[in-house]
Amino acid sequence: MTDPMTGAATAADVTVVIPTYNRARDLPATLAAIAAQVPPPRAVTVVDNSSTDDTQAVVEGLAPSLAEKGIALAYRRKDPNGPAAARNLGWREADTAAIAFVDSDVSLEPGWLSACGAALAADAGLGAVGGKVVYAHRPDLLNCFGGEIGPIGLAWDSLEGEPVAAAARARDVLWANCSALLVRRDALAAIGGFDEAFFYGYEDSDLGWRLTLAGWRVRVIPQASVLHRVGREIGKAADAILFHSGKNRLRSVLTNWGPLRLTLYGPPALAYGIADALLRGPRRPKGRALVWTLTHLPQTLARRRAVQATRRVGDGAVAALMAGRFFPKRRLHGLRRRPADAGALPVAGADDRV
Repeated sequence: MTDPMTGAATAADVTVVIPTYNRARDLPATLAAIAAQVPPPRAVTVVDNSSTDDTQAVVEGLAPSLAEKGIALAYRRKDPNGPAAARNLGWREADTAAIAFVDSDVSLEPGWLSACGAALAADAGLGAVGGKVVYAHRPDLLNCFGGEIGPIGLAWDSLEGEPVAAAARARDVLWANCSALLVRRDALAAIGGFDEAFFYGYEDSDLGWRLTLAGWRVRVIPQASVLHRVGREIGKAADAILFHSGKNRLRSVLTNWGPLRLTLYGPPALAYGIADALLRGPRRPKGRALVWTLTHLPQTLARRRAVQATRRVGDGAVAALMAGRFFPKRRLHGLRRRPADAGALPVAGADDRV
């Protein structure tokens, strides 16, 4: 936008919400890229999941430089209960028309905010807009361009490891990665935001699924691009990640499918979880995920009733946006993420929590 009196760029009606945990070294680059957007967002809120490094000092030290750009930078510290709860805290405190969720290891390329904002402004049916997420260490390769999900709830990044040129056309998707996603605040309020029971993993695919059920569309556009500053070194998935991934996949299936599709896909979704726990280690976190699903079934069914009450479209529309297969083409094989190239090395004990 431009001020008609002065001709100067005015701030977009956007609050950027950054969930973070022990990323003091990453935040300056993330905030610098946000400050370079034209127009800049009106506000940025960093929500800290109880970091033990100097995150607070770093954020407070950068506040004056962002203020010079007309951006109000706020710091919020919360209990360490995950990025889903952190994002909810941030958007619920915001008073802007749109919320940009940006992870603390992501750098927005110039024009990301204006491109996503223009897409939202041009189409009242869009609830969320994302773009290309590119590996910072391999800027010729995509980390993702939207997301895919199969009928039993397994979700994965679309076009992962493909050349950037593969993301050539805008398209509607069931979900897009929350590492960089612009969402209407009204859409978030309509569905209650993120499911905080997820803690970590699948919270973005679940959000997109519920936005779609509520009648909103999710879209990815090639004009918007970000750099994901993950390294070549890839560690094994920690037990906590396996636990949350297992329970969250099942909770999403149990919550979001309508009665007929749940009857069809619920049993194989559970069967896959049991087989995965029995046949592929580590068994303990996967077994804990199954136990959690059983013990929290009353709460999950209560949430299901609430989600189904917001439904505005049928499961056919959801299924049309789903992947044509149950599993991704490349399996994770116990890693946190798939290698972007042959030089990626597994490193024990690494963790990429935000």
